[in-house]
Amino acid sequence: MKDLTFSIDIAAPVARVWDCMLDPIAYRDWTRAFCEGSYFEGSWAQGSRMQFRDPDGNGMDAIVEENRLHQRLALKLVGDLTAGRPTADSPLSREPAHEIYEFSAAPGGGTHLVIQLRGWDDGFADMMAGLWPTALQRLKTLAESTH
Repeated sequence: MKDLTFSIDIAAPVARVWDCMLDPIAYRDWTRAFCEGSYFEGSWAQGSRMQFRDPDGNGMDAIVEENRLHQRLALKLVGDLTAGRPTADSPLSREPAHEIYEFSAAPGGGTHLVIQLRGWDDGFADMMAGLWPTALQRLKTLAESTH
């Protein structure tokens, strides 16, 4: 199991970065780095269940462990999805992984965003190490745009 950390500075207020990251339409845009057509279903409210899917319904099932508006979002990944259904005997059901997003104000009104992946399967962690920087660059472009 691997832990990874990614960070980026974005020239936009924390609230704007938070909104771009979690908005359903913007999410589809910046997560293209992982899979074209990625989307989520569910609520970002603490204690809620979320599903992160590709266009075929494959993905991950998660629980929102913490949601502190414009500060911190923590997810516990508890299962895999295949064609929109829970995958039998998912390794995540035995050993959940975690994603933690921390937002802080940077000098000049910008945002410092840190993403922590904890307890990820080595194969997925290696893949994420290559994809997260691209996704964060796209998020930066969206948040810094004037649209």
